[in-house]
Amino acid sequence: MMRKEIDKSSEEWKSSTKRETLLGMEQELRNLIETAPPDQKEAVQKELGYFRTLFSRFLHAKTTIEWKKIQPLPDNAIIPYKELKLHDPSKDLVSDRLSKLVVVKLNGGLGTSMGCKGPKSMISVRNDLTFLDLTLQQIQVWPDLLI
Repeated sequence: MMRKEIDKSSEEWKSSTKRETLLGMEQELRNLIETAPPDQKEAVQKELGYFRTLFSRFLHAKTTIEWKKIQPLPDNAIIPYKELKLHDPSKDLVSDRLSKLVVVKLNGGLGTSMGCKGPKSMISVRNDLTFLDLTLQQIQVWPDLLI
């Protein structure tokens, strides 16, 4: 089989899969609309119509890579760690910079879909420590690693 035939076959399969996915989604949306209370059916149908449009757009979006623009890195792009010119900061400088450090931990939602009754960071993980406790422990050793 020639390369163009393989590419065409692959594209046909992708297109067929996307069509099947969209048809399946449309059927599920119709089923969902049928479950809406009569006084909300029109609004639900409108909202799910918007979703269907966006989903269809997502399925048909082309993701292309311009391979001609991709080049290997030049030989000098990666510098071995041993060759880096690092200065040896004083403990005072490191302490000063660490005192200005702010750590923001984003955990996403509350985890209610997983049955959590509070923030996921408060889930007990090991030895009665929470995810948040473990994160704080990791942050507390930074000064020792940096000085």
